[in-house]
Amino acid sequence: MPITRSAFQRYRLIDEVISRYPRRYSKQALFELLQDRCGIRSVSSLEKDIQRLREDHNAPIAYDKRRNGYYYTNPQFRLLRLMLTPDDMEALDYAREVLAATQGASVVAELTNALQKVRQSLDIVREVRPEDGNASGMQRKVVYVEEKVLGGNRQYVPVLIRAVNQNRQVSFQYRKHADPDIESSASARTLHPILLREVADSWYVIGYDALSGKEKTYALDRMAELEILDEPCAVPPSVLAYVAELFDHIYGITDTTDPVEEILLSFTPLFGYYVKAKPIHQTQEVLRDDETECIVRLRLAPNRDLLMHLRSYGEHVKVLKPASLAETITESLRTTLGRY
Repeated sequence: MPITRSAFQRYRLIDEVISRYPRRYSKQALFELLQDRCGIRSVSSLEKDIQRLREDHNAPIAYDKRRNGYYYTNPQFRLLRLMLTPDDMEALDYAREVLAATQGASVVAELTNALQKVRQSLDIVREVRPEDGNASGMQRKVVYVEEKVLGGNRQYVPVLIRAVNQNRQVSFQYRKHADPDIESSASARTLHPILLREVADSWYVIGYDALSGKEKTYALDRMAELEILDEPCAVPPSVLAYVAELFDHIYGITDTTDPVEEILLSFTPLFGYYVKAKPIHQTQEVLRDDETECIVRLRLAPNRDLLMHLRSYGEHVKVLKPASLAETITESLRTTLGRY
């Protein structure tokens, strides 16, 4: 049955106390907390709330007389469905499928951590959007979170994960970047999916294309009408092996025929801090770090994505090796200047 805003706040607080501090809050202590935070007037009101939680929401609340405190008989129980909207629950289902595919055996711990973050986020929302506003009736923004423009068709991620797990082919309509109208320019594709990759908040699927006999990469935001087929995947072992190692020495998503090389980059001391805190790639090694510069080494095959990323550092980076990459950066900068 629907609950009021005030009941919602009480239930949330009771759940928070019992789950975080099992057996540490007596009935009187819990009543005083609810009286202070939610304004309830009697212990009997607390007792009614607990009874409703037990009966209406199957909350396994028990009382330990010896330690004089409430606890959940199932320590994993949480009242998340009281706190989240249907869209939130759908997002959690999406996260569960993605975590199961990307985290493997650690998914339970990862999902528990994710749900804890959700709980903390709800507390933040409650604090930064108070019910009554301030004295002037205006609400002051006290937390600013950057809005991300996420890649489209993220709903396809769990579908593709399911196809990979079930070893089944997929079909979809696909358009190239140069064709903005998917209705008129899209073409039908069939793919034996192998893995998914997320880059800069956009998702890609890499799979085997039987017509060309090679692996291919498709951006989910350019897909439409994705379906899982009954036909099983039949990927040559050589393609499986290649894709398994594809991103060991590639930055971003763009494949390249260039060989893997030792790349040496010199950063200014300030930007050296950023690069050390957030490495460019898992192959990164710091060779020198002093008051004059920070030199890092990468083992990568230079591609378009790496070029774009290095250019984002502007005057704070210099390519020391290889000479070919340094020349590519130089030509790119000349072309940029020529546009002004």
